[in-house]
Amino acid sequence: MQFFEEEIEEYAKFAWSTLNLEVTSSKEPFDINSENSITANIQINGKWQGVVALMIGHDLAQQLAVKMFSMEPGQVSDEEVNDALSEMINIIGGNLKSLLPQPNQLSLPLVDLQGNGLQFPFTEQLSQVVFDCMGKKFMVTIHQSSDNKLQVQPSEGETTQAS
Repeated sequence: MQFFEEEIEEYAKFAWSTLNLEVTSSKEPFDINSENSITANIQINGKWQGVVALMIGHDLAQQLAVKMFSMEPGQVSDEEVNDALSEMINIIGGNLKSLLPQPNQLSLPLVDLQGNGLQFPFTEQLSQVVFDCMGKKFMVTIHQSSDNKLQVQPSEGETTQAS
């Protein structure tokens, strides 16, 4: 199992449920290279450092904004899409942040509406979960800083050996 896979599912489903939208996890891949994809991310800095990212198609992102701001389809601006995705990644990232070593803090969300496919240099991907909502895919990933890897503490009764 990937790092926090169950928690990513729980928090993504919770975020979408605030808009009365149902999501299910999907085994099908998300097309990261699509010209139509938008990336929203939020950094976690502190004892653990990394990035939580949301990759979503433009059509689904617009539908989220329509629901969030009670607008008519076709009336949603880039600003509303940016705000909707910022809120969604903030909900997911904020919940994941609470599970990580403390102290830590969230950055402000960053959204790339142009489909440039944000990269996260000096990180390694720990998790990737693909979801389906209204027949459209989106994906949530967690990337950990290569310099600050999460140290897993031994369970009670386990011992560590010095090398």
